[in-house]
Amino acid sequence: MAPARVYEGGCLCGYIRYRTEGQPVFPHLCSCRMCRRWSGAPTVAWVEFPMDEIDWCGPGGEPQLFRSSARTQRGSCPLCGTGLCAVDDGYANVSITIGSLDRPNLIVPDARHSHARTRPKWWEARVMHSGNGGG
Repeated sequence: MAPARVYEGGCLCGYIRYRTEGQPVFPHLCSCRMCRRWSGAPTVAWVEFPMDEIDWCGPGGEPQLFRSSARTQRGSCPLCGTGLCAVDDGYANVSITIGSLDRPNLIVPDARHSHARTRPKWWEARVMHSGNGGG
């Protein structure tokens, strides 16, 4: 049996770090209003891992949580503000921002795009026709 792949990541300043060998689940994009406002980006790339398999191993421990809706809390670094995760009440997985992974190329979002209708109108034309996506 092949060894489990290790996924590590963290915030911009390094205060909040995480590590998991859990199986990634549901890699997808989301353009809902909450994701856009929380991240400051038109779309967030997410992947889920079992919550009990995430080790918050940085000096800051777990991210600071903010209740963004009736059932969801979003986790960020209290020092630099990097958005790291979302936790839904009663759900066994934690959603991690793919952009916070040290090696984001290890996980590619599939074709699922939650709230694709609410992404900016320029998003699809720009992404689909920009070649390599620039810098």
